[in-house]
Amino acid sequence: MKYISAIYKLHLRLSLAAISFLLLLSAGSRAQTGLLTDDKTSSGLILQTMDSIYNLNFPAARKIIPEIEKRLPEHPGLFLLKAFLTGQEHVPLKNGTKAYGEFEEFLQRTLEISEKLLDKNKNDVEGIFFSLAAHGYLAQLYADNNKNLKAAGQAKDAYDFIKAGFDLTGSFPDFYFPCGLYNYYRVAYPELHPYYKTVVWLFREGDKKSGIEMLKKGAAKGLFTKTESLSYLGHIFLRYENKPLESLPYNEKLVRSYPRNLTFSLIYVENLLKLKKCYQARPYIDRLRKSDKAYFQYAGKIFYGCYLLTALSDLHGALNAYHRAEKIADRENIHNPHFDSILYLGLGRINKKMGNANTAKSFFEKALESAVFPAQKMEAKAFLE
Repeated sequence: MKYISAIYKLHLRLSLAAISFLLLLSAGSRAQTGLLTDDKTSSGLILQTMDSIYNLNFPAARKIIPEIEKRLPEHPGLFLLKAFLTGQEHVPLKNGTKAYGEFEEFLQRTLEISEKLLDKNKNDVEGIFFSLAAHGYLAQLYADNNKNLKAAGQAKDAYDFIKAGFDLTGSFPDFYFPCGLYNYYRVAYPELHPYYKTVVWLFREGDKKSGIEMLKKGAAKGLFTKTESLSYLGHIFLRYENKPLESLPYNEKLVRSYPRNLTFSLIYVENLLKLKKCYQARPYIDRLRKSDKAYFQYAGKIFYGCYLLTALSDLHGALNAYHRAEKIADRENIHNPHFDSILYLGLGRINKKMGNANTAKSFFEKALESAVFPAQKMEAKAFLE
């Protein structure tokens, strides 16, 4: 199972939002499609839909999709777009739900149409990209639902298409995004998890510096991948590189561009708290806490606990906020290891201040066990030492 997880995490660190921006990426390169050259109306409708989904304006997106369907009834991008809408509207996708089934069905349809393109021409650029997108989506879906064998199969298929993208970055700037991600995570993940160093030699070499530079080019030059390049730059600098000053401009730009997107607000809050900008973070924390989505409530209450503890030294208020977050995660089965590590660090600090040394130690141990990224690991180790 560890090997399966390694394949997925090393080569498919493409979130639902990320992979979606491969949508119709290559259409401009195919004269017979002409979607980005001749058919400006279709490309404009697609961009409007994506923008609406990013800003969580799902009703607006649903109004536009029928127009796209009239113009592109059997295009793989149509079904990938529908999958993206379903995935974003029903985060997190849980096995057994209607949304899970619809999401999976849209992606299978995307693959069917893409495979027909590749049957005619194995180098068909649209076929390559839509196959990459669909396999990537399915890999993440299955991995998130602990279907590791199925996730590994999808990840392997997607990896084959990622390799092809490295030869196309110079011609098509949007290729910088998936290739930049691969370059960075190919090195960064085994650095955090040394066990996987025994596995990565099987795959193409990576380079963290080159990966970051490619993502910067994607943010500057990409059409469809600009937003996701910004998103991953903010994520990498904050959580992997532990450089919150460098991550702030990227996360701030996303929040300003998509004020309704709580996923962007969430990482922006984390960034602000890391820089001790507690009062600037407070309005965003309140929006997370008031969300109708349990996942954002859970994260919002954790951050509210951090705010109370850091800005106001309110130990009891922070303790209550952390416990409420834990109850939500238990009830809804939505625990996230990274946010749990932040929660346990907070509980450890509170108990240390209260003089409960043994309880504090147990929470710091839990934080270390849950921690995904370097900052939380270092903080937990520092307290334990």
